Amino acid sequence: MKKLISFVLAVCLLPMALAAGFGADVAAINKACESVMRLEILDADENVISYSSGFVAFDSGLLVTALESLRGASALRAVSDTGENYNISGVLCLDEVSGIAILRLDGETGLTPLVIETEQQVYRASPVVAIASPQGFTNNVSSGNVTRVYVQDEVNYIGFNAPVSAGSPGGALLNDDGRVIGVIVPNAGAGQNMNAAVSAKYAHELYAAHASDVPVPVGEAAGAVKDGKEAVRTFTILNDAPFSISEVYLYAYGAASWGKARNVSGWLYKGESMEFTVTDEEAALRALWTLNFCFYYNSRPYYIDYTGISLSEILGHTLRLTMDEGRNIHLDIEDQ
Repeated sequence: MKKLISFVLAVCLLPMALAAGFGADVAAINKACESVMRLEILDADENVISYSSGFVAFDSGLLVTALESLRGASALRAVSDTGENYNISGVLCLDEVSGIAILRLDGETGLTPLVIETEQQVYRASPVVAIASPQGFTNNVSSGNVTRVYVQDEVNYIGFNAPVSAGSPGGALLNDDGRVIGVIVPNAGAGQNMNAAVSAKYAHELYAAHASDVPVPVGEAAGAVKDGKEAVRTFTILNDAPFSISEVYLYAYGAASWGKARNVSGWLYKGESMEFTVTDEEAALRALWTLNFCFYYNSRPYYIDYTGISLSEILGHTLRLTMDEGRNIHLDIEDQ
């Protein structure tokens, strides 16, 4: 009888094992990491001023990334999962609408290109794996689910809750078949895991249209992106929480002090919004920021910090502050 029970259990468990997808396959995830790179954004003196991410696609010498990787760059360097350095010889193509760029590496890498999914429809609650280099830490892996699929400014996006942060734009969002369904973009909500990736189909379309183009030097392409995009220096805070905000601070992450309160117009009461402006010098800093609120609730003073924010995540957007029934405070980033 014991042998029969063991056999029946083995038969019952076999379909479950076969059903396990990419998100449960540690070996497959680590293999995919070999094709994802940390991007170092360099100034004219070849100093690293910030980080982003990218992944090998189409052939072993091409890297798909987010347009954010080019902003302020004089040059780019890619670092593989094993620590090998690759220079970027040029930008094959870019698209400011979808926010995707394809880079040409200086020489072949021998790495296996990740497969981009162009046919399968993406559904909410589908499992996903994000591979990126937040804050310069090479190829962090996080898992979660698709939270929504939406269109914004005629571009298809995938919302997901796998944790990512600054440095992740350009990273790969993979489905449970191990195929890339999205390119992570700088649209993350501050601390709330409301993250976004642009549909990877745009990378496929971009490559199909420009595969034979001659790459443009990184500095030249970066200058064109900068010149073609109007500089946005403002963001708005909408207070939909049941309290009044006395002070708002925005300061470089790790600064010794908060500095002066930003809400020079006075208190920000429930139901009101206020626009805030950063200086050109602040916008030029390649740094992470902290947003701090001081408020009164039930006649008692409180404050809350949201750290690790990139200005690119908030400039040109509305930050909506709410409190749920459990008294948890949420900060959601919306379009203005």
